Amino acid sequence: MNKYLERFISSLDVEQGYALNTVKTYRLILKDFLEFIDSKKIKLKRLKRETILEYIICLREERKNGSRTIRLKLYALRSFLKHLTEDVRLFSKNPMAPGDFKYKVEKKEAESMSEAQIESLIDTISSEKQKAEDAFATTGGKKTLWEKRVFAADRDMVIVKLLISTGLRISEALGIRLRDIDFVDKSIQILGKGKKYRLVFYDLEEVEDGFLEYIEEWKKLGLKHEYLFVSIKNYTRMTSRGFQLLLNKYVEKARLRRSITPHTLRHTYASISIEKGANIKAVSQILGHSNCEITIDLYTHLSNEHLRAVMQKCNPLSKEVISIEERIEGRKKHLAYFGRTG
Repeated sequence: MNKYLERFISSLDVEQGYALNTVKTYRLILKDFLEFIDSKKIKLKRLKRETILEYIICLREERKNGSRTIRLKLYALRSFLKHLTEDVRLFSKNPMAPGDFKYKVEKKEAESMSEAQIESLIDTISSEKQKAEDAFATTGGKKTLWEKRVFAADRDMVIVKLLISTGLRISEALGIRLRDIDFVDKSIQILGKGKKYRLVFYDLEEVEDGFLEYIEEWKKLGLKHEYLFVSIKNYTRMTSRGFQLLLNKYVEKARLRRSITPHTLRHTYASISIEKGANIKAVSQILGHSNCEITIDLYTHLSNEHLRAVMQKCNPLSKEVISIEERIEGRKKHLAYFGRTG
């Protein structure tokens, strides 16, 4: 069984250009499925639809997997079985027909932060840096630990501001190397999903100075690799999990909701940018989406602040006067939107 799995995983990585994290996830999912059928004493080439159904029931009722998790596992399994049928010819007929096991998932709007929450998070990181600087200045004897903590706070601030101001995925941000930066154009080449490249720019208010200062401090470390964002423990490339744990600490100290993740910061960039009137096609390109429809589907919802403003301005008891030109323009936008999505 493993040889089929390894051949499929290799095709995802080399031929189809899947992201590293996706490849790892598929490997774990399919390894689990193969272990499941092995426990049932079923050979892969003898796989039947009934066994797949049994696996789904196991995921749902015994392992208590959520609908999104089950859908992801079925998607990976569907791709694998298609590969075994069409490329390897292990099956004369795919045991998982195209219409089989479609798992409906309730649509969930992308969660984002308010501008007040962003300010609170950034203030918390600044406060942690100030504490480290004060300790570094006043502590006698060995100061290495506090020096590292100052460096770490600078690093965390740069990552958070990059995610919020450019909409990068955390894996993309942590994949930035020195060679990816154009200091003349003030741009960063990002390797995104499907091994596709795109540019984001760092000459943004509140980002550029801190970003360049961090790079100068990073250069002093004299590392043998080019990855910018490193763990202060051994100066190896920081992991997504490592940054999530750090973010959790800042979120807790800022007294924000615990559900904030690096992806929340990406959603925040997209939601606020579009609400401020940014061109959706531009936002889609900055995010690295394959088409604008993905961006529209995820981010055309409105914030509570926007809804409050609409209610205050447009409710029947409001005394505010809205010109006929504004009304006509608003209706044009509504008709254009519904014409596209209807």
